[in-house]
Amino acid sequence: MAVHQLIPSFGPGDASGQAALHLQLLLRRMGHVGDIYAEEVGAGLEGLARHVFTLRPRPDDLVLYHHGIASPLSGRMMHLDCKRGVVFHNISPARFYRDTPLEHALVAGRAQVAALAPFMDVSIGDSDYNCAELRVAGHRNVHTVQLFIEPERFAAWGANKKMLAGLKGPGPTLVSVSRVMPHKRFEDLLALHRELLRIRPQARLLLVGGYEPGSRYFRGLEREAKALGGVHFLGRLSHAELVAVYRSADVFVSMSEHEGFSVPIIEAMAAQVPVLAYAAAAVPETLGGAGVAFDQKRFAFLAELAVDLREDQALRDSVLEGQARRLQHFSPAAAQVSLARALEGVVAPPPRPRKSQPKRPRVALVVQRYGEVSGGAESHAAQVAERMASHWDLTVVTTCAKNHLTWENGFPPGEDRVGRMKVLRFPVTRTRNIHAFNRLSRKVFNKSNERLREEQWVAEQGPLCPGLLEHLASTQDAYDGYLFFTYLYTSTAFGLPLVADRAMLVPTAHDEPPMRFGVYGDVFNRPRVLMCNTPEEISMLGRFHPEHARARVVGVGVDALPAVPARFRQKHGVHGRYLLYVGRLEPGKGVPELLKFYRQLRARYADAPELVLAGEANMVLDGEGVRHVGRIDEQDKHDALAGALAVVVPSKFESLSLLTLEAFAQGTPVLVNGHSDVLVGQVERSGAGRVYRGLASFIEGLREVGEARDALGKRGRTYAQGHTWPQVVAAYREEMARIVEETHR
Repeated sequence: MAVHQLIPSFGPGDASGQAALHLQLLLRRMGHVGDIYAEEVGAGLEGLARHVFTLRPRPDDLVLYHHGIASPLSGRMMHLDCKRGVVFHNISPARFYRDTPLEHALVAGRAQVAALAPFMDVSIGDSDYNCAELRVAGHRNVHTVQLFIEPERFAAWGANKKMLAGLKGPGPTLVSVSRVMPHKRFEDLLALHRELLRIRPQARLLLVGGYEPGSRYFRGLEREAKALGGVHFLGRLSHAELVAVYRSADVFVSMSEHEGFSVPIIEAMAAQVPVLAYAAAAVPETLGGAGVAFDQKRFAFLAELAVDLREDQALRDSVLEGQARRLQHFSPAAAQVSLARALEGVVAPPPRPRKSQPKRPRVALVVQRYGEVSGGAESHAAQVAERMASHWDLTVVTTCAKNHLTWENGFPPGEDRVGRMKVLRFPVTRTRNIHAFNRLSRKVFNKSNERLREEQWVAEQGPLCPGLLEHLASTQDAYDGYLFFTYLYTSTAFGLPLVADRAMLVPTAHDEPPMRFGVYGDVFNRPRVLMCNTPEEISMLGRFHPEHARARVVGVGVDALPAVPARFRQKHGVHGRYLLYVGRLEPGKGVPELLKFYRQLRARYADAPELVLAGEANMVLDGEGVRHVGRIDEQDKHDALAGALAVVVPSKFESLSLLTLEAFAQGTPVLVNGHSDVLVGQVERSGAGRVYRGLASFIEGLREVGEARDALGKRGRTYAQGHTWPQVVAAYREEMARIVEETHR
């Protein structure tokens, strides 16, 4: 069964949308799949949310509806032929909006909540305060599931540096974050600011949130703010800008008179800003004794208190310590306990394997592509699969895609066989526009993002394959353990959390911008073990994900096929000395820089060796002396490796270079990109190559490799002999045996 979510609109800055993403994360951790459906989906977010009219739940599925004021989806919910639930985020009292169009909408919204009550199998509020409203409206089986915060997203390093610098000032600086609405009581914020200016003339008030510039309410606030001075309406901000505002503030202030749950309060706590909040509605519950709550709006007193919170370090430290303790209640782990309690008896737990321990472990190897495809992680997965097939009852679970740039389906869905391997293929439901994806990457790389943007990037990275995820969730009794290959793609990012307690991951991770995304935390932190390729990979994981799962260096084995270099030369018309690169021919693999350096080498030295490129090309390959031979089979590859003057590995991003090990096995030295710690480590440990970091070192490294080819090649062979498949197979068997034993204990 699936647990889907239904929401009126899904877009950046939408609190309900963020809540839906957070629930989806918790549901995956509990082993449940499900999609988010919305009446309105923001541009570019189609990979995260689908249109409501595509929702076709099965009778055993649960649909959780995030109630929206006066949304027609309430009526749709009542007629769904499945289990139903509501997630209630509060409705502001109509008294704040008398004689406005919103007054009638709020009244209608409360009527909808009451009308939903008889049809709901479970009703969820994000605070006890909201749950009380649900009970008054007639709902049964009501549970509180608190929202959670990811404190690392509000760390100082994530602040927009330009904005942070622009917000520097003498202060004190107060900040409030919310939409400009009457019940938020912005007039009270201005009254507090007036009193603060009296004792600290350089005080500032930063107001973050959406507003309607033409509304009568806002125009009145704007006139008063202009008369006071020091008030800044900042509007909606990016996440990094929001962090900068929090981090520049001395005190967070809330004057709101109706909060069903205050996300900005816990964001301020996470950003280490003392909270000063009016104790109305759910605010006391949110604070839970932390921060400073007040029940009388005595503005002169509150202004002095704000100054104390800024200038009295002992008071400030005490408040921040209390807020840090309170944040533990809003952790993902605490929220998951609440959600599991709410769904008990409504949603069946995922199936588990049989009690008796099998003779051979039943293992699902999950990878984004398999068979007739080129790629380091995919080749690695295939090599491991072939060698583990005699020890495990192995099924490869993958997509129908061949092309990793578009994810177009190239294989038929269903059961397949590749050699002796049983393969289950599931269709990809959305192709990728690589140019749009690259534009998105430029927007989100190397900066702090809200979860929505990171999840959007992962979804656009793809491949989107709901059938694969549903298979993992619904057949957990069919497998004793899972082996996932490469962290980057959705097959792992969305699939591994479903079965993390029985999962091994081969991360094939390297130092690249997505490694810093918090959305990959579950991928690195929750599996049973990380099967890494090099010590450098483990070290890097520790920098970006310090709470990662237990990790061990396993690497790969390397087999050298008997090689006949003359056979490759004759087949492809290669006669002189040559440099060789085998792999994907695309910018991400460093090929453009290699071509640039080679052209400059060729311009300086007429006797420069040819550059032979083998693999599938996704870019233009040209230049004198450059020869593209296309995709080659294993025998061709080993013939080519044995005959090369040197093998060039131009990628900056490697977790382990299989090409380097295969070159060593054939007695051929390597010339590698020195911006990859992994490649540098392989060369330093083996002593069988040279490193380049620019044109000069590329040329010098090539000269040294050419002069000492035989000696370097001998060292390479010795090094390769320490990377044998029996060692690797033993490590995989040992780790899977642990998982099976503990699963059946």
